[in-house]
Amino acid sequence: MHHMPSPRILALVTLLILLPLAALSSPSSPSDEEKPLEKLFLSVPSAAGARETLKDITGYDHLAGTEGCRKAALYVRNKLASALAAPGAGVVVEMHTPEVLLQYPVERSVSMVAPEIWEAPLTEDIVDSDTTSDTPWRNLTFNAYSANGNVTAEVVYANYGRPDDFEALEGLGVTVKGKVVMVRYGRCFRGLKVMNAERRGAAAVIIYSDPADDGFTQGKVYPDGPWRPRTGVQRGSAQFASLCAGDVARIYSKASALDLCGYATEDLVPKIPVLPMSWGDAEPILRRLGGADAPGGFQGGLDFPYKLGPGPSVVRVMVESTMKARAIWNVCAVVPGKHYGTEDDRMVLLGNHRDAWVFGASDPNSGTSAMIEVAKGIGRLLRKGWRPHRTMKICSWDGEEYGLLGSTAWGETYEEELRAKAVSYFNMDVAVAGTELVVGASPSLEKLVREAAASLTDPVSGKPLLEAWGGLIRTLGTGSDYTVFLDRIGIPSVDLAFKPQGSNSSYGLYHSVYDSFSWMERVGDPAFEYHALAARLWGLLAIRAAGRSVVEVHPPTVAGRLALYLEELQELRAGRGVCE
Repeated sequence: MHHMPSPRILALVTLLILLPLAALSSPSSPSDEEKPLEKLFLSVPSAAGARETLKDITGYDHLAGTEGCRKAALYVRNKLASALAAPGAGVVVEMHTPEVLLQYPVERSVSMVAPEIWEAPLTEDIVDSDTTSDTPWRNLTFNAYSANGNVTAEVVYANYGRPDDFEALEGLGVTVKGKVVMVRYGRCFRGLKVMNAERRGAAAVIIYSDPADDGFTQGKVYPDGPWRPRTGVQRGSAQFASLCAGDVARIYSKASALDLCGYATEDLVPKIPVLPMSWGDAEPILRRLGGADAPGGFQGGLDFPYKLGPGPSVVRVMVESTMKARAIWNVCAVVPGKHYGTEDDRMVLLGNHRDAWVFGASDPNSGTSAMIEVAKGIGRLLRKGWRPHRTMKICSWDGEEYGLLGSTAWGETYEEELRAKAVSYFNMDVAVAGTELVVGASPSLEKLVREAAASLTDPVSGKPLLEAWGGLIRTLGTGSDYTVFLDRIGIPSVDLAFKPQGSNSSYGLYHSVYDSFSWMERVGDPAFEYHALAARLWGLLAIRAAGRSVVEVHPPTVAGRLALYLEELQELRAGRGVCE
């Protein structure tokens, strides 16, 4: 990647790369030979199995680089090996352990020093019905790769932190230079919010969760519903991953980030302190802001008119963190195809990340539990004598939350082989956070996804999944582990998720301590039927892509998407900016 200002440009460049690579595309409906195999596969993924895996892996925190994440890696390795065991199939489960640069919190605080004296708790409340919520990590909310620092300054409110928001402030005569900038989550990747503020001279950034986006204005809050409660905090990486995903130091590689992406390591992380905050902690600061009235689009969900500042709210922001070079653990199961080990071999990849900010029931381990169910189904086929035409690799990535570290390291390490042999990548991150299927895909794989969805049934409506979903397929950007495969190597990719119905944001407990087994069992997917459905859809895509010797291309879809991407590129050139 080189100086690419938007996921849309990445999509355009990738599409131009993929046009000659569309050999794997959109198979027709299953043949008579395939139907019994698919029926057998679809009979295997179960709600009970998914529930068991999710309960196991969310029983402890597993942040990247910690003992918990190593424990989770070994757990997944053993589950994959057991699920895929079949005499003569030649399945192996490999570990890939690159060293990367990780940051962990030591101390942080936000204090109001004017017009009143007050200190933000910066903690997430214990929920009695959520047995894992009483964890030390509820007191360690942070944005990874923040600069260390101690800043005292007036506050300016900058809405979502997009270029247009800062331009609106400038138009009203409000400067952010030397100020603590408060922005709300949503509409824009958090790293870009920080980058936009930093480039305009901000001294520090606080990113808070406004109830208008994922809190009480959307519906009932946790534990009574799926939306973010008063003290819920969205952790997350502040790395400028849209510029260059992966380990900013490239410890595992002979090539630097500058060599690979055109950016030096120090230009890929903030140079100012950054902290996340709940709306409960943000409210006293926002309520005491003066200055001009916020424009209509800046008004959030709290019960007072928002102001822009600067001041009279003055806050002190202190961040102390430690950087450590640590190993992370990628786990990949290899299911050999009929040409495995020869020049004719091709690969179909499946991936989900395993690391979580705390427990990660939805993000990412709903996907992990679905992956194990997929492996069980493929294992059943292998034990019946089936062998895929193309080699399958089923991978559990580490370090995704910090900036797609594990998948990027693996992709860069095996880039030459992947360029030659990999024909598709199927990703699940947040597999289940609701009941509405959301799909992003390369144009050459759109027909494959729709046909697979037509073969399945939505548990709630009883309709074919394709009908319940509607068939809308979005453009892939840089938001999950498909990024290195799609945008760097040029492998057609798909990303699948079940999200809250009609939600314009992520689910309300995203990256909080409350993304727990309790949340999933009580609210998210109590019957675990969407976990089983996610596994069936994911696995059906994989066995169709890997199992057929001949597949067809669907040129009208590719051509139509190319026209759309060119139109969007022109809009970007006209000034929409890097953060829409």
